Amino acid sequence: MATPDLHAARESVVGSPFGAGRASFITIYTLTGDPQIAFDDMSTLRERLIDTGRMAFPEDQKAVREGDCFQSVDAFVSPPTKLVPADVPFVGHTGVVLRQRRGGQDAALARAERLVEIDVVHGVWSLSSRLRDGLDMDIVFVEGDAAAAAKKMRAVEPADSATQVLVDAPYSRINPMHYPWADAIRNSDLPKTVAL
Repeated sequence: MATPDLHAARESVVGSPFGAGRASFITIYTLTGDPQIAFDDMSTLRERLIDTGRMAFPEDQKAVREGDCFQSVDAFVSPPTKLVPADVPFVGHTGVVLRQRRGGQDAALARAERLVEIDVVHGVWSLSSRLRDGLDMDIVFVEGDAAAAAKKMRAVEPADSATQVLVDAPYSRINPMHYPWADAIRNSDLPKTVAL
């Protein structure tokens, strides 16, 4: 979830679905096996719910701004965690910094490996899109203030010239049934609906 302060710390290219105060929420499903099967099922579930009368809210509130199916490429762990790379998607964290990028894969993976030396970083999971050729993503699992972590990572490990960063966005974790951040979003100038 991204409150106004996290939106303010976000960097995105013009026209990004993560720009202009959008994408306050992200959902990441970590799957085993072929993720395309689950992605295809989720993509058709909406229509089945509508057909059976189980999804009856307005169309403009059903928009998904960004959807993809990513495949794991590599993972890097902070040495003090004593984790192995396969543990990274499940590491404890208070926030994530999501970075979508194109190009510079080798340099970006080398950067990801160095990021785990920063004290607020527990792990980095690097993925590639199965639907959009050349689109890659790093999910950095952080502890503490996600906005401060994003800024620190940009300062310590800026992107190389071969990598086009499409979005670099900090998010805080949502604790189920505990939403102290909701009023900050409601009372801000962020969009009030997900209408396109």
